[in-house]
Amino acid sequence: MKSPFLSVSFLTIASLKTLPRSVMGIALATGLMAIGLPTQSALSAQVTPQAKPVNTTAKPSTLADGVYLYGQSAEPDQIGRAYFVFEVRQSKVLGALYMPRSSFDCAYGSFQADQLALTVVDSYDRSENPYAIALAKEASVATRGNPAMTQINLEGFEPLAKLSDNDQRVLNVCKQNYQQRAWK
Repeated sequence: MKSPFLSVSFLTIASLKTLPRSVMGIALATGLMAIGLPTQSALSAQVTPQAKPVNTTAKPSTLADGVYLYGQSAEPDQIGRAYFVFEVRQSKVLGALYMPRSSFDCAYGSFQADQLALTVVDSYDRSENPYAIALAKEASVATRGNPAMTQINLEGFEPLAKLSDNDQRVLNVCKQNYQQRAWK
């Protein structure tokens, strides 16, 4: 029996993976032109033979080390809503995805430039499945222009302030079973 969590789709990133690259490229180029940024073809036309390639690897966005609880609802324990309790250590993540009064799946992974890339372990058959949560970066007026002060949130989730005893319990189970994979 498959985990009920994995059948829940709450990311737009998963739907992007099914689009052909040409469609994604056209959509990206159109979006860049709409906001006034040059497209790749415009950039390549401006490059001179002496120009060195620009480093295009973006620094991963991350949360500070600590324990977090995010939910599809700002209220804890809402039936039909998914929650993610996790610990962050040096941009690596280990935690549990769950729905109240249901099973939970352990997950581990790391922050990347625009997403939290996870491996989700199905609680029923122990299969491992890739999963990504897009990162939403929000800057307040006081932090604009200072990327270090930009708040990172998980797309489709809201941060919750307090962990319940059950949140701590499922996190501890996942830490006990997967810490060697997560923190390597």
